[in-house]
Amino acid sequence: MSNKIICESEVNQLKDNKTAFEFILHNKGRIVELSGGNNVKLFTKEEYEMHVQRYFAKNKIKQKNLLSEEIPESFINRQLNDSRYISKVVKTLLSKIVREEKDGELEQETTSKNIVTVNGAITSRMKQDWGLNDVWNEIITPRFERLNAMTNSNYFGNWENKSGKQVFQTTVPDEIAKGFSKKRIDHRHHALDALVIACLTKDHVNYLNSINSERKNYSLVSKLRQQVEEQRIRKDENGDKYEEKITVAKDFIKPWETFTQDTKEKIHQTVVSFKQNTRVINKTNNRYQKWIPDAEDKMTKETVKQIKGDNWAIRKPLHAETVSGKVFLKRVKQNAIPITSIFKQIDLITNSELKKELRIIASKYPNDESGFKKHIKANSLTFGGEILDKVYIYETIEATATRKTLDISFDKKKIKSITDTGIQEILLKHLEQEKYQNIKDDSGKSVPACELAFSEDGLDEMNKSLMNHKPIYKVRIYEEGNRFAVGHLGNKKDKYVEAAKGTNLFFAIYQNSKGVRNYKTIPLNEVIESQKMGLANAPEIDENGNQLLFTLSPNDLVYLPTEDEKISTIDFKSITTEQLKRIYKIVSFTGNRLYGIPNAISISIVDKLEFTQLNKVESTIEKLSIKEYCWKLKVDRLGNVYKVNL
Repeated sequence: MSNKIICESEVNQLKDNKTAFEFILHNKGRIVELSGGNNVKLFTKEEYEMHVQRYFAKNKIKQKNLLSEEIPESFINRQLNDSRYISKVVKTLLSKIVREEKDGELEQETTSKNIVTVNGAITSRMKQDWGLNDVWNEIITPRFERLNAMTNSNYFGNWENKSGKQVFQTTVPDEIAKGFSKKRIDHRHHALDALVIACLTKDHVNYLNSINSERKNYSLVSKLRQQVEEQRIRKDENGDKYEEKITVAKDFIKPWETFTQDTKEKIHQTVVSFKQNTRVINKTNNRYQKWIPDAEDKMTKETVKQIKGDNWAIRKPLHAETVSGKVFLKRVKQNAIPITSIFKQIDLITNSELKKELRIIASKYPNDESGFKKHIKANSLTFGGEILDKVYIYETIEATATRKTLDISFDKKKIKSITDTGIQEILLKHLEQEKYQNIKDDSGKSVPACELAFSEDGLDEMNKSLMNHKPIYKVRIYEEGNRFAVGHLGNKKDKYVEAAKGTNLFFAIYQNSKGVRNYKTIPLNEVIESQKMGLANAPEIDENGNQLLFTLSPNDLVYLPTEDEKISTIDFKSITTEQLKRIYKIVSFTGNRLYGIPNAISISIVDKLEFTQLNKVESTIEKLSIKEYCWKLKVDRLGNVYKVNL
């Protein structure tokens, strides 16, 4: 309760994983649209601080939490305690599996002797002594070198001579150094930790714990660590120096002689697989209570399974919350059309004077398009001193529109998607005022004109200056495609929605007879209908007659072969380092666009830089299109590639 507040659900979604104070700092005074057409204005920094200090004056812990820009230490301690408790429970459960039997009786201890518990400090020490830190640095070095090349700098490290060996020392700029861990940028660090733990024994744990507690455990020194004799200079009672040979314990002995080299090779061959979550529908398993006669005809109440009715449970959101209405908009067609093809579309010409002139010519050739074309070709039509060969016309488009609160996100591009052209002109004129252009903040960074023009003060100023027009607070934004009707009956057929985030689950790749691929994202509503009828998630043949190759889902793995490589001959059990680089994980897709990421990458070193603004890519690092060349890999539950979809 020391961290809970009451707020609108829309505000809570915007807050996401930020602290309340951090959220206010980045969104102070923002107007948030609520369901039902209402809106709410967020506190400014000063208003928020005053509110917290007023209402939580007697609860200093809560006051401190709500005014913290970073996660308070108490939360971290709580998570550590949770982890400790979970570890104890897991240790007890695993002990039941590996207990040894002696003289017909199982071990009675709470923790079996075959369970070895290890903390992070021990694994960290052993990785250092066994040379695995150098292995990890070598694995992640190419990513840091690539960032140096992208930024034309040495911000991300450089090569240094260390003990006669060239080593790349990785670094990151100060602005991202806080909280950065080079261990967690690659999923394979889990495999490295697992390997270390598998090779540890209780002797290692006991010995390292004895060092930390300053207890001497000489019996394990010679067993676990390398022993080296060194000459040391000593002083006797009279202060005279003398030499003495002593035995010094060095690094821990490796599990086997080639342990470090073998680890490097196996980590390079590790394919990281991911659990799928593409369950869309399943049959319900409902139970209810029912009076049933027993053998003596006495009625007893029992819980029975529902057997009547064919009910389905849908495991994904059917659509986003926002509901739109259909609109038909008149606009200028983007591309001009040849004037010889204008006979049936003269009334759609945008220029009224040119429209009149062409109507006169067309009246001489009633219902004779070929005569009209011959006349135009024989008599070059000039307008404004120039010969015309193409003209612009209006077109009517079908789209869906939603009311949105006017806010600082309305730049020129977004304003042009407003359905009312009159309001478009008003907003563009207000946005292009000189006082909103080329403004810089205190740090010297340019401030977008829309953040000033459509701030609370900017909107007040615009609405006060309007003549013969009501104040503008909300506008209708239209969007073409990507929306579907909520239903088929009543007013549901007139309500349009778009797919909720994360519900694009199947990307179909088709191929025609010439080997050219075509692509389509299968909408969730179509997938649900197909699965209810027992059909595949994507049609075997698309509307153009192309054959389905395979479908891809988020977290699927794909392989991109080279031009001279036959994928059917690749042995994924002994994959090379170069081949591993060509395995990608599918992240998401929309329309005919497919996004992925190298399969071992867990997070970007630099957000929105290393792998584009979206932190995912459509093409490989070598500029090879993923969707054009990829082949789907089938992976078992242990991560072994056992099949390639050819």
